[in-house]
Amino acid sequence: MTQRTTITELRPYRTLADVAEAFDAVGEPLVLLDSQTGERYSILGVNPFRGVEQYGETVRESRHESGEWTYATHHDADALDAIRSWAAQSSVGVSSEEALPADAGNRRLPFTSGVMGFASYDDGMRRHGLAPRHARPGGPAMPDAAWWDFDDIFVEDHRDRRTLLISHHRRDGLRPEEAIGRIRPDGAPLPGSPAVDAAASWACEHDRASYVRGVESLRGHMREGDAYVANYSLRMTVSSPFAPYGLFRRLALYNPAPYAGYVNGGGWQIVSSSPERFLRCERRHVTTEPIKGTRPRSADPTVDRRNRAELEQSEKDHSELLMVTDLERNDLSRVARPGTVATPAFAAVHSFAHVHHLISTVEADLAGGRTVEDAIAAMSPGGSITGAPKRRVMQLIDRYERSARGAYTGSLGYIGFNGDSDLNILIRSATHTGQARGCGPYEYHIGAGGGITVESDPDFEYDEAMQKAEALLDALGCDTKGRWHD
Repeated sequence: MTQRTTITELRPYRTLADVAEAFDAVGEPLVLLDSQTGERYSILGVNPFRGVEQYGETVRESRHESGEWTYATHHDADALDAIRSWAAQSSVGVSSEEALPADAGNRRLPFTSGVMGFASYDDGMRRHGLAPRHARPGGPAMPDAAWWDFDDIFVEDHRDRRTLLISHHRRDGLRPEEAIGRIRPDGAPLPGSPAVDAAASWACEHDRASYVRGVESLRGHMREGDAYVANYSLRMTVSSPFAPYGLFRRLALYNPAPYAGYVNGGGWQIVSSSPERFLRCERRHVTTEPIKGTRPRSADPTVDRRNRAELEQSEKDHSELLMVTDLERNDLSRVARPGTVATPAFAAVHSFAHVHHLISTVEADLAGGRTVEDAIAAMSPGGSITGAPKRRVMQLIDRYERSARGAYTGSLGYIGFNGDSDLNILIRSATHTGQARGCGPYEYHIGAGGGITVESDPDFEYDEAMQKAEALLDALGCDTKGRWHD
């Protein structure tokens, strides 16, 4: 039986960052994909109707029926297979061109039905027959992947300043209009926001010397021909007075990003201000945009231009990005229609709030019989945060990194039942395990790293990793000045 789906416009206009805050207080799973710079749409999913979580090789499905949640566990299973099945059987949803308000104009909404959620780096390892030697970050409560089919989906159009609500009416729960009535007045402090001078602290699993030793070990493998480029990262533990959604709002001010996101899984949360797109599929055309090469921004325009020019002229960074771009071309060719893999942009400089990056664009059309889930499986985890050759480098990463990555360097986004998808790379991200509200302090795990080649300067690589972490540390309330430069 086809469900009744409605699309209405919120009046007055509300940003999804405000709407998500109202739902975050409820405590049920929600996913916000917030395009804070550059991209046209943001998307928020609330009131989950069903979900699927991956724990190693085990999948747990959940469904909301008659006011209760029911669960089923499957062994030797893959969450992407469940999503394929839901898409094939789905009679819920609306064409992205249908049922829009009469004055909406000629628009195609990016997402109206499907799943929203994340897959971790460790879940990507599983797809290559590998398992991390370290314990899962966040303990057994934190899944390797989690996806939800939400009953209510908000889509915000930043260009036209309009927000639409797509409701599928399959379950009970807090109706969107009730939650929207709870939105705080503009300028009011976030609930539970600490005093401005509240203290935060952080500790890193590496100091400069130990990180440099790791880089040297990887360079040794490269001199032997065992690898060509490897993404080497470190993890930090932060005690912060800021609750997860408060951190998300602070990051939007400190470090706005095109692929930012927030996930509240109930007993755990992910916050990200990612600049990197992992995979986009629209009408069976797939795009990936790997990043390699970083230089810090500067408030001094002369220094900022010099840093940008240095990145543009860096042979090492271009070489690193070339190897990763070739890796992405190879991965994409496994699911692409022959002759369609192309690189329309290579090593374009993009400037963000804290850093300059080099970015390539690789694209292709899906082959007949292939689905977006096939593309995600073939390309996970992203080549920019692994290296080449991918499987061998992942083994080396696990050998030399000191903890499992978890959500860090995984991906966050949506998979539409119509075959469209958009996923980021979960960098500039923080993970919290526990309830999202109440009195702090809150403990977060964050990661940072960079690409290593045989030409790498180990001290420079350490500085680059820490520069990438600074935006998160600042938003968490940490004082980083002078703490890592020596």
